[in-house]
Amino acid sequence: MNPGVDQLGLNTYPLCRPALQSAYTKISRKQISHAQVYLNQSIICDFHWLAGTIEESDGIHILEAIEWDRLDVNLIVYSDVSLKGLGFCIPDRLLGFCASTPDECPCPMIFYFEALAIMLAILWASSLSPLTHRLLIYTDSLNCVEMFNSLSAEDSFNELLLFSVCILMSTNILLCVFHIPGVDNVIADALSPHLLGSAAQLLPGLQIHHFQPPHIVLGRVE
Repeated sequence: MNPGVDQLGLNTYPLCRPALQSAYTKISRKQISHAQVYLNQSIICDFHWLAGTIEESDGIHILEAIEWDRLDVNLIVYSDVSLKGLGFCIPDRLLGFCASTPDECPCPMIFYFEALAIMLAILWASSLSPLTHRLLIYTDSLNCVEMFNSLSAEDSFNELLLFSVCILMSTNILLCVFHIPGVDNVIADALSPHLLGSAAQLLPGLQIHHFQPPHIVLGRVE
């Protein structure tokens, strides 16, 4: 791996950083400088993803590469999970979504499901017409806030980041993930354990939809 090319590529396509996570994990275990690194299947797949994503990209929109915050958003989504299910809501549109917790996933833990709910919210937002440009997602998971804003995660979570990045790059959606205390995330908190009556009472007129997470977003199950 050429550090110069690595740095140049990620300066140009910062969203592609998750594609190097598997390689960094492999390198971090080495103690001998300049020792050969054998590429495993995960690294090869991620490098192919990186090359293909850059090749298919429509370039860098310099004028759009600016900082923004919650005052500039076009769409706000609140997400939450429970041991029973996933939920996210869009109060401004009186929309709520809930799904059961997947039976099979690479990492069956709350942190993973919190990240999965955020990724599913991104997937839903990418289907809107007209397309939203600045997307803000609230979650009560500080780990998810760090993961999505830094684009750095443990190997078992990296597939979610890669899938999210594909959506963001193909749709030119700009994403921010902010923290919200659980006590203030009441609607999504009611949707995730399927307390639909409570959610409807909290936001009269709320339309609730059930969905099944696409199998592809659950990552490579060993």
